[in-house]
Amino acid sequence: MKIFTRVLIILAVLSGFLLAACSAGSGSARVPEDTPVYTQTSTASPFPTPALLTPIPILPMNTPGIPLTETQPVAITPISSTVIEPTPCTPDRCVYQDVFFLSRPIDETLNDQVDVTYRFGSTQGEKREPHHGVEFLNGYGTPVKSAADGIVVVAGTDIDKISPQGAWPIEFYGPYSNFYGNLVVIEHQAPTELQRLGLDGLNRVFTLYAHLSEILVQPGQQVKNGQEIGKVGITGVSEGSHLHFEVRLGENKYQNSRNPELWLAPHKGENGQLNGAVSGRVIDSYGNNAPVSSIVLEYFPDGPQGTTQSEIYLLSYEEKALIDQPPYRESFAVGDIPPGLYRISFPFYGRQEFLAEVFPGGLTVLTFNFSE
Repeated sequence: MKIFTRVLIILAVLSGFLLAACSAGSGSARVPEDTPVYTQTSTASPFPTPALLTPIPILPMNTPGIPLTETQPVAITPISSTVIEPTPCTPDRCVYQDVFFLSRPIDETLNDQVDVTYRFGSTQGEKREPHHGVEFLNGYGTPVKSAADGIVVVAGTDIDKISPQGAWPIEFYGPYSNFYGNLVVIEHQAPTELQRLGLDGLNRVFTLYAHLSEILVQPGQQVKNGQEIGKVGITGVSEGSHLHFEVRLGENKYQNSRNPELWLAPHKGENGQLNGAVSGRVIDSYGNNAPVSSIVLEYFPDGPQGTTQSEIYLLSYEEKALIDQPPYRESFAVGDIPPGLYRISFPFYGRQEFLAEVFPGGLTVLTFNFSE
């Protein structure tokens, strides 16, 4: 009995050390005393709602993609250094221009690159929660900027609850209390270019900035694109100082998250051209969105007969609720990649290979349809 009691005491001590390690650094954060804890209590938008323009069809699921095989070569013009005009939408492909309306929330002189080890929808090898945003790894106190003009709707901390004392329902902006720590949420009006996608009332766009060490704005405040709104920190559930950045469509809710890589402005490449992005989904023989565990994008800057310059490794979003959401209905995506030709391969009913083109400043939306 004494041995059993000693074992319990040792386990309790070790558990205490682990809990202390997980919460290290959270006590050093600072929110100005005059920053109120705030919840968004109204669903009314402070922006006027413009009429939707004629929607562009988003890839109907009636034609399968064409595999690239040795016996069925695909004739493709080598990529030139000039701006390439996208062709009209087809059942398995569509290209959109002028949809990257959000600026990067970290200055370009610092690290404004998305952390590719923990992309949107991933669990980092089942080590973490499915990711509803992206990370910008920067030092403690690095300035955080608004990604577009907008109105601050949340500025405070999500410890316990953000709802006013006694108000129901209790509202968290993550899956549980103190998930984000100090956070700011800004509402933006979707630009006209995005209205063409037929968002069906989802024209309200929210950006969320989490784990902040300091908050520099107040709820109800109007902010400009690029205005400093806070500083990078390690509050909430975070490992090391970084900015957690989210895009939410329609409502400011955790389940309304969208992949920021499809919304953030791309960088320019070495030749001065803007980078682009690609998203896709795989439709199985029953017409359902199918998860794919390994997706490889090989970049061919000199055309299909050239050599591969780089490779990108992706997988389908690991949370089903993040798949098949408007406006792009994608199950995987990557942004800020050089324009040109890519071979996309993945295991599904055997090995599948397809050619796709990414255009400067454009988003290529693909559907790989195996239902016919």
